[in-house]
Parts: sequence; structure tokens; C-alpha cells
Amino acid sequence: MKALYARFPLCLVSLIAVLAAGPAAAQVPVDDDGAPLADYESFDSAAPAGNEDIPLLTQTDLQELVGPIALYPDDLLAIVLPASTYPLQLVQAQRFLEDLEADPSLKPDENWDDSVIALLNYPEVVALLNEDLDWTWRLGEAVVAQQAEVVGAVEGFRDRAYAAGNLKSDTRQTVARNEGTIEITPVEDDAIYVPYYEPEQVVHYQSRPVYHYYPRAYPVYYYPYPVGYAFNSGFFWGVTTAFTVGWLTDSVHVVHHSYHGHPYYGHHYWDGWWYRRPTIHIHNNYYSTNRYSVSRHRYSRGDHWRPRHDTRRRLHNQRIARSEYYTGRTVRHRSYSTNRSHASNRSYANTGNRDVERRRSARNSASDNRRHQRQTAVQTTSRQVHRRAEERQRSQLQTRPLRPERTARLEQRGSEHRQEQRYVTRSERRVEERQRNHAQTRPSRPERTARREQRGGEPRAREYQEERRAATTRRKESQRSGQRTVKENKSVRKSERKSERKSERKSERRKHASSRDDSARRQRH
Repeated sequence: MKALYARFPLCLVSLIAVLAAGPAAAQVPVDDDGAPLADYESFDSAAPAGNEDIPLLTQTDLQELVGPIALYPDDLLAIVLPASTYPLQLVQAQRFLEDLEADPSLKPDENWDDSVIALLNYPEVVALLNEDLDWTWRLGEAVVAQQAEVVGAVEGFRDRAYAAGNLKSDTRQTVARNEGTIEITPVEDDAIYVPYYEPEQVVHYQSRPVYHYYPRAYPVYYYPYPVGYAFNSGFFWGVTTAFTVGWLTDSVHVVHHSYHGHPYYGHHYWDGWWYRRPTIHIHNNYYSTNRYSVSRHRYSRGDHWRPRHDTRRRLHNQRIARSEYYTGRTVRHRSYSTNRSHASNRSYANTGNRDVERRRSARNSASDNRRHQRQTAVQTTSRQVHRRAEERQRSQLQTRPLRPERTARLEQRGSEHRQEQRYVTRSERRVEERQRNHAQTRPSRPERTARREQRGGEPRAREYQEERRAATTRRKESQRSGQRTVKENKSVRKSERKSERKSERKSERRKHASSRDDSARRQRH
């Protein structure tokens, strides 16, 4: 019995050691001394553990992370968030757009996600996500692990840009506040403009515009374009599945075109353009969070987006650098660990629905708590504002002086004003006296001229004045002589005219006299 009690502490210590070693050590058979009976190979090192080793980001870090895309229109933001969870497909999409210029007959890969297909219509966004793969990887991790927090960070960043005056409605898009949430929608239903800005500048007041657009208008990926529509970009990759941002649910939604919540429910997608038309069965396999029961909000809001676990690797394996994926023009895939057993895959498939339900309930409760906190904060703020106004009025009434004191203050202000007026009139009088004294002491003009002559500073001025006087006298004399010649000419012309008239009169008289004489002679004879 004593030997049994003596061995009990040893067994207890060994049991505590085994439990402390974790579940991996508990699977190894050991002897009485605790030594392993067989070689042990850790499955955790071979199989990726998922995203558990990645710490969750704070709200400030998330706003900094979503800053470059937070001010995109809602339709564009709704496909950027899920597309960021597929960094490998984004790299391939960038290569596809580059090869499309040489071969316009290329088609997208059938294994790509619908969000990546839709993002092909916006080359600048694909280039942005492909340029910094580490940022894209971190954004995708946050979308998968902290989807509600990411949507909240987008709302916070938009509030800051809106408060700074840099986010406003214009001719390309409409910015509206709906139930405390800022929504950005294009002005035209069939066209969307991609903005670009600096996240560090757009959240602060700027004297110049810092929110710009790319000049080309791009199509809306789920719009049912008619046959013969002319696209500015030259190509169109349509997807009938619509992605939306659920601001009330703090999640990304996926709406099948057969749901009445689809923006263009009941419209026909023409065969003249390339569209990916997934069936409802494929949609359920990829996106539906519950395949056995239908939610009452499913056909109005769509399904909650989730990554495609059957065709997509964990993001933990997709944190890659640009050189690791492609060299030159060929894409080189990274090898993944496949040490997970088929039994674990089957157990994951069986327990996936229950896990999703638990996550959904936790997300809904978290969103309800956040909504309640916002409403409480607004009510508290309004109460504080009213309380501060009442306290301000009360303090003014308490500190306001009585009527005699106010009268004394007014009289004091009036006396000060009168003193200022007296000072002004006194200064004006001094100026007038100074001007009068200066005019009295100022010498006369002849005296000033004599002083200047004594200084000898104006000999050339005197010569110039003499020349001017001589010129004026000459001019006057010439004018007088001209006037004199004009008068003389007039008098000469008058005298000539008079003499001519006299001579004419004399000749007429002679003619009359001769004619009278002739007539008298004829009468005599």
C-alpha cells in the first residue's frame, strides 16, 4: 500500500507533463519512465495551422489597411474585398490583362473566383492589388478573419474623409449618408469611374482637391448591357452574380441573379457579351452558408460571402513574394503541403455547417452590439450637448452683472470713447498747426530762385529757359508775320476787284454813249 502511495506522485507528475505537452505529445506512446516507444513526427509542422498564428488587427490598423480602397464606389469595393483573398489569382489576372493586348481572343480561367473575373474590368485596381502583394495578402487575411471589423474600418475611414470635406458628390458619383453610413454610388447606372487618392491626405482638410478619377469610364460588371453597346475600355467581362456590402450586417453579401434582391432581377443577359452565369447549384456550393435551410433574408439580401474552401488554399500558404510566383513570362506555382488526411477533410465538411452557424450567430450578435453602442453613443452625445447648453445658460445668468453694474460699465466705455475722440481732435489740431508754421516759414519764390542761383546748381536751366523764351518769341513773330501777309493779300485782292469793277462800268458807259450818239445821227438824217 505504501509502495502504491509512493508511486502515485510519480504518476501524477507524468500525467501533468503529458497534459502540458499538448495534444500532439498525448498521441505518442510512452513507457513507465516517460520515454517514447516510437519515433514521433509532428503533423502541425507538415500541415498548415491556418490563420491562428496571425494576430488580429486593431481598428486603427484596419483603417490604415483599407485606406487605399475605402473610398471606392460600393459596387467596386464589394468585389475588391473578396478578390483580395485570392492573391495568386490576382497575379494571374494581371498577366492575363497584359497578354490580352497581344491576343484579344483570350478568355479568363474557369477556376477563378467571380470577384476576380469582375475585377478584370478595372485594370488600375488589378495593378494596385498586384503591385503590393504583401498588402493584398494582409487585406485578404483581415477580410477572412475580421470581416465585420473591416467593414467598420471602411465606415470610419469614410467618415474621416467626409468630415475633412474631401468626399462629396460630383458629376461622376453620389455620396449620401443613410442611417449613419456613407454610401457611394455612380451617377450613371451603366458606367463607373475609378478614383485615386492619397490616404494620408484625404482624411485631412486640403485647400486643393486630392480626390481624383481616372479619365476612362468602365462598365458595371453585373449590368445587363444590350447588344451593340460600345465600351470605352474595349472589352467587357460580365458576371451575373452581384457582390454588395451589407452596412447593417457588417459583411459582404453575394446575390445570385435569380434572387429578387439582385439589382437587375428579371432582366435578360444578352448573349452578345461574355457573361459568367453560375447556376444556383454552383452558387450554393461556393457561397451559400447553409445548404439545408433557407434564410428569410436570403432572397432579399443575398448570401453572406465566404471563401471557397474547396478550390482555395488557406491564406497562410499564399503569403508570397513577386519573385516566388513568376519569373519572366511564366507563372511558377508554389508547392503546398498535403499531409492532411481524408478523414480530417470529411470531418471538416461535416462540421463546416455547424461552425459557420456559430460564426454567423457570433457575427450577428457582435454587429447588434456595435449598432446598440452607436445608438447609445449618439443619445449620450445629444444628452451631453443639451446638458452643456443648460449649464452655459445657467452660468451666464449667474455671472451676469446687475443693472447698476452694467450701467457703470457702459458709462466707462462711453468715457473711454470720448477720450479717444479728444485724442483724435488734438492730433488733427497739431497737424494743422505744423502745416501752418511750415507755410509761414517757407520763403517766397524769388528768394528760392536766388538761393538756387547762389548755389549755382541751375546754369543749364537758365540757358534752357532763355532758349525757350527765344523760341516762343520767334514763333509769335512768325505768327504775326503770317497774319500780316494774309491781311495784305486780302486787301490786294479787294483793290483788284474794285478796279476791275470800275473799268467794267466805264466800258459800259462808253458803249451806252456811243449807242446814243448813233441813234441821234440816224434821226437827223
